[in-house]
Amino acid sequence: MTVSTTTPVSVDGPKVITLTNEERDSGIMGDMKLYDAIEAFFTEGLVVIENAIDVSIIDKLNKRMLQDTQKLLSGQGEVHFNHLNQNAATKGSAAGGNLSQVPPLEKEWLFPEVYANKHGARIVSNILGPRPEVHFIRSNTLLATDERQMVHADLRFEHPEHPFAIALNTCLIDVGPENGTTEIWLGTQNTNLDDHRELGEPIIAEEKLAARRKVRGPCYPRLKKGSIVLRDLRLWHAGMPNPTQDVRIMLAIVYYAAWYKNGVATPMAQSLRPTIEALEEYGQIKIETEWVPDEGYNYLNTKFSNNFSSKLHPWVWEKIRHVKTVKGY
Repeated sequence: MTVSTTTPVSVDGPKVITLTNEERDSGIMGDMKLYDAIEAFFTEGLVVIENAIDVSIIDKLNKRMLQDTQKLLSGQGEVHFNHLNQNAATKGSAAGGNLSQVPPLEKEWLFPEVYANKHGARIVSNILGPRPEVHFIRSNTLLATDERQMVHADLRFEHPEHPFAIALNTCLIDVGPENGTTEIWLGTQNTNLDDHRELGEPIIAEEKLAARRKVRGPCYPRLKKGSIVLRDLRLWHAGMPNPTQDVRIMLAIVYYAAWYKNGVATPMAQSLRPTIEALEEYGQIKIETEWVPDEGYNYLNTKFSNNFSSKLHPWVWEKIRHVKTVKGY
């Protein structure tokens, strides 16, 4: 018998915690899993909770949102492409394929398992404090593209150097390197604007990337649909090419600590008030909402905002609000 002397190749990646169906449906994970999730978040800046949402809900929502994707691409709504792709200055932001899409903010589509997921809310509450506040509800819809994003953090202003905001992401299909999984730089959440190219830009400086790569390079995780990803908003990451024809929708629900006082609110029809209040009670969270009349309301017309700053420190946003997110674009 031939004995292999080859050393197995270790593939870096985030901590993945898999829930049983019973845990998933009850909304209560085991104590050790909660411990490991919080430990991984503080250590790596990101943790994956697998089987956190029943895939039948995910499939239903994906089918519905793909219809809205087509509406946006045909000009029906407020179209916003993320312009962090490497060739945005010459090819335009649409070439990057990263469409910022608002999910269907209608009663029948506001699933509590998605928008107030108990597992996500419990982890976030243990990190940020009680009743964390949702100020951002959108998705990153990745179309077919051969472009990649520049490595960035989702912040471009002076901010606290400890956890204050967490993005909860949910991919609506299985995702891997072959169809545009996000490039993740684990352990970079404790960095600050000194690592950016300049104040007002989210992009990480090349020399900082080179230095970090010597310590720990990026990873490209496989994510099963039904998983939730909890990411420190300060963590370095980058969108990757999607050479397939499969549209990859990744929900992005950003939680803030209640003490932080972010000022962004999501416009919603007044008739949704009981639905939103039920979600808040379900997840023990707060969803910051701007109530508008039902007549004429269309969630696809919601304008994009990346003002993730605190109302308590308005000057940090004033210093950079007129700076283009990416120079040359």
